[in-house]
Amino acid sequence: MKARWREPNRPMEIINGSSKVKAFKLTNPVITVGNFDGVHLGHQKILKKTIQRAHALGGCSLVYTFHPHPLQVLRPEDAPPAITTFEEKVAIIGSIGIDYLVCEHFTRQYAEQPPEEFIKNIICDRIHPREIIIGHDYAFGKNRKGTVELLRKMGEIFHFKVHVIDNITIKNIPVRSTTVRRLIVLGKVSLAEKLLGRSYCLSGKVIHGKQRRIGFPTANLSPGKSLIPKNGVYAIRAATPYGVFNGVVNIGFNPTFAAEKLTIEAHLFDFSADLYGKELSLHFIKRIRGEKKFPDVDALVKQIEKDIALAKRILAAHRQRQEDV
Repeated sequence: MKARWREPNRPMEIINGSSKVKAFKLTNPVITVGNFDGVHLGHQKILKKTIQRAHALGGCSLVYTFHPHPLQVLRPEDAPPAITTFEEKVAIIGSIGIDYLVCEHFTRQYAEQPPEEFIKNIICDRIHPREIIIGHDYAFGKNRKGTVELLRKMGEIFHFKVHVIDNITIKNIPVRSTTVRRLIVLGKVSLAEKLLGRSYCLSGKVIHGKQRRIGFPTANLSPGKSLIPKNGVYAIRAATPYGVFNGVVNIGFNPTFAAEKLTIEAHLFDFSADLYGKELSLHFIKRIRGEKKFPDVDALVKQIEKDIALAKRILAAHRQRQEDV
């Protein structure tokens, strides 16, 4: 039997809706199901197990996910800010080596499916999995009443095997999306990086800001998501259309200038190109300090010079750690 896992450098295929899976004629699919916001190290463990089992069966690996986030549909007021945009999530999952990603459009009608109907009508009748890989706290179907135990019982009926992956901890912290969000909101981006397995990224377009000429040109970011690290100054790496540059970013209200609107202003080292209207991705490495009001512009300039010097040391050490891994 010919293996159906992805060839090197072949991009992951995205299937818009489970009703279209049949056309792909999947062989021995091993699947995992979930939202995967953040694609943190816990998610990555599940994804890698899915790929491993697919290879063992000479089959393909598949992620079944949905968009938008269920709470955005069912209880918008309770919906958490996304760690990753849908596009970021897909890119990260693809980079890990998954063959197919099925994205189901999440609606209220979809949410009304009892657990048994979801597994039979969607997962089994449309995808025909050989094995399903899930996390230990996986729940599914209407009101999340489907349990791991129920999934195993249905596996006996529909002839698929269930693998349950235990949660992982980093520095005694359970790796969960809720924890990652909380760390980012608190400004603990270096700890969030340990749970994500990569630095937290905030992307968006560069917009015009206040033209304050104090010797440090900045790019003002209009972010594409609402999960913003705590106000303050951070050491960053910025991905631009011209390459990746080290820098610092200030998030806040610029109290020295009595600004009224939150701004995200990045100063990139050794960079002079025009970024207005272009996409910029800020990768947060470490928080340097909180936001502070200075008595005058000279005092602010002196502090920025100190921030830049410290950021350069932080970024050099961070790069060295990455190279040592």
